[in-house]
Amino acid sequence: MSRARGANALMAIAFEPSYGIPPTSGFFGMPFVSSNLGEEQGLIESDVLGFGRMPQEPGRGEANDVGDAAVPLCARNIGLWLTALMGPPTTTPGLAATGSLAFSAQPANNSTVTLAGQAFTFVTGTPTANQIKIGATLGATIANAVRAFNGSAVPAVTAALFWADVNGTTIRIAHKALGTTGNSYALAASAVAVTPSGATLTGGAASGGYRHEWSAGALTLPSLAIEIGHPEVPSYSMNYGVKANTLGIPLQRSGNLNATIGLIAQGELPASAGTAAGTPTKLAVRKFSSFSGLARRDGVPFGADLVSGQTNLTNGLDPVPTVGRGDGRVGGVDEGMVGCNVAIGLRYSSTEMQALGENGQPTELTFAWSIPSSIFSLRQTLHAVYLPRAKRPISGPGAVQADYQCQAAQDPVTGRVSTFVLDNDVASYAVA
Repeated sequence: MSRARGANALMAIAFEPSYGIPPTSGFFGMPFVSSNLGEEQGLIESDVLGFGRMPQEPGRGEANDVGDAAVPLCARNIGLWLTALMGPPTTTPGLAATGSLAFSAQPANNSTVTLAGQAFTFVTGTPTANQIKIGATLGATIANAVRAFNGSAVPAVTAALFWADVNGTTIRIAHKALGTTGNSYALAASAVAVTPSGATLTGGAASGGYRHEWSAGALTLPSLAIEIGHPEVPSYSMNYGVKANTLGIPLQRSGNLNATIGLIAQGELPASAGTAAGTPTKLAVRKFSSFSGLARRDGVPFGADLVSGQTNLTNGLDPVPTVGRGDGRVGGVDEGMVGCNVAIGLRYSSTEMQALGENGQPTELTFAWSIPSSIFSLRQTLHAVYLPRAKRPISGPGAVQADYQCQAAQDPVTGRVSTFVLDNDVASYAVA
């Protein structure tokens, strides 16, 4: 008999047809980094007297099956976990049309760029509708342009999404609709310092990929069966009635990019010598890397000031402490209040974020990852994020940093708190 080792451990998951009932098929073999999911039942010290100083047989406490799974941020497999966290996504086949506006210098006063037939004028004075303030630097001008485009009242313009590239000289554009519709989205510029990528956006296609979109806050969430296997022993344990409670994703310069999923299960079946998952389907692993992470506020990158970040989502799950089951397990898990928070550390270089905290004005934050030269990308948007007033402690001669523990709330325009969008080649994440 061999001893179990993590190198050979297996994880298989499947969505249950009803809570607490493991399915007989439909399992996916999952990549994972670590897991401590499993049922435990403690002992209760005996309070019986009458036998001198000798302790009597202890009682058994309630059964609990709660744990975390650290998983790679994989462009395919993460969709299964996002479905557990937020329910089935809306899936659309196709590719989005894309393009860009490249700036070689500051645009001249009264020069224009035209998007989908709507002209925007660069001005040195106070901007009005369809005008863009020329900032003190090119980066500031681009930031003003991105916010003007995304906040436009013209539906033809806002059919696309705009964001500033990290190089600080380019505005990237992606049509919101997949397919060929975006290929007719027109681009033009009178400013010699601004060069459109073409006369229109390009690359939109009816096939070639899939876009999956999840929104936090579904009234009911699916449950999972998760089997942990140790084939050397052999030992296979099935955790059932598993619901995903929390998700944490770090934003970091380097290191393996892993998400942490907090799980609450109803129970665990006794270990068996054979797997109940059969031959699970395996989605090939394509990992996002830490270096590709982007963080944007209202479409504009934080730039060099952001030095740390972590986004967290919770479903506020509430286990039901049912009495009278005869097995000490919970009777179910109820969905609670959704919570989204973001921790960010910023080197102190301007009062912009400080003002947001003082004024109580919400802002939109986006965290995104992509695999270069591929269709694979993931982004999380927190639609209305509120910043606290944060200290700016001075601890020595080095840089001054402000750490913000931000909270997201429902956005009155979109009605959403947090949205995840995953582009890949997986046709469906439907729950059977």
